[in-house]
Amino acid sequence: MRTIRISCVVGALLLCPALAMASGADDKTAAQALFDEGHKLMTQGKYAEACPKLESSQRLDPGAGTLVNLATCYDKNGQTASAWVTYTDAATASEERHPDWAKRANERAKALYPTLSKLTIDIAAPPPGAVVKRDGKTVDVGSFGVAIPVDPGHHVIDVTAPGKLPFHSEVDVAAQGAEAHVAVTLQAAPVEPPVDHPGLKPVEPVPPQDAGRGNGQRIAGIVVASVGIAGLGVGGLFGGLAIGQKNAATPNCTSDLSRCNATGKSAIDSAMTLANVSTVAFIAGGVLAVTGLIVFFVAPKSKETSVTVGLGPTGVSIGGAF
Repeated sequence: MRTIRISCVVGALLLCPALAMASGADDKTAAQALFDEGHKLMTQGKYAEACPKLESSQRLDPGAGTLVNLATCYDKNGQTASAWVTYTDAATASEERHPDWAKRANERAKALYPTLSKLTIDIAAPPPGAVVKRDGKTVDVGSFGVAIPVDPGHHVIDVTAPGKLPFHSEVDVAAQGAEAHVAVTLQAAPVEPPVDHPGLKPVEPVPPQDAGRGNGQRIAGIVVASVGIAGLGVGGLFGGLAIGQKNAATPNCTSDLSRCNATGKSAIDSAMTLANVSTVAFIAGGVLAVTGLIVFFVAPKSKETSVTVGLGPTGVSIGGAF
């Protein structure tokens, strides 16, 4: 007999919508701090240190202003290809709200284009499954044999393919429109002969046991149903919080809640957010609970099956013996 007890504390995963809102605010705060540090380093002429800060800021909270500053940083740091493509992106991002930024970015991108250094990676008849990486980043198959703009400096080329020996090459690309070429040659990997062991017989596969498969399915059903029940609890919790916020807004709004002061509007907005989270948790919890029960009861029967459900201080728990 095996006894399995599963705590539904994992149902807290259904709080993800609320956590995502807090995460978004944290990202914006971090992005602003990184932007400020990057801009400060730029004013000190430390472009090699500033550019990574601005890159991180843009990843966390994309914005046209950050793109313009990042393109300028690349430009000052001699990363002409990165500057060119980032100026182009900045022009597109700022065209509607900041046409003056877009104009300057376009003008600088056009001025940089004739000075771009280029690197060609040539593979004759690339084998299926070939993966080409430049400086650790995968190169699209459509780029093979095409002179692609790259930043001046040192570049590392690695190529792998099934049945082939790995290829490695390093090349230095000069500035001011210089071009470099890497010809990839893939050699067949040696085939190791199979090792023969006289007297050894192949092991016959053991047929799967129906009872074991049934137990595994019942375990999966218990897990899914447990998370579903926890989700229903989360939905109830957020529903109660939403009602509380609505009641808090009543003294600060008209009777139909159509007009509110600042305090009332804040409470109404909070109530709507909590209600949305409650609805999502109720729907997800109900679907998971029903699915788990279906999975459990359609599993092949074993000699002994029992299920227990309990409530504890840490959440809902479901147990069973199979």
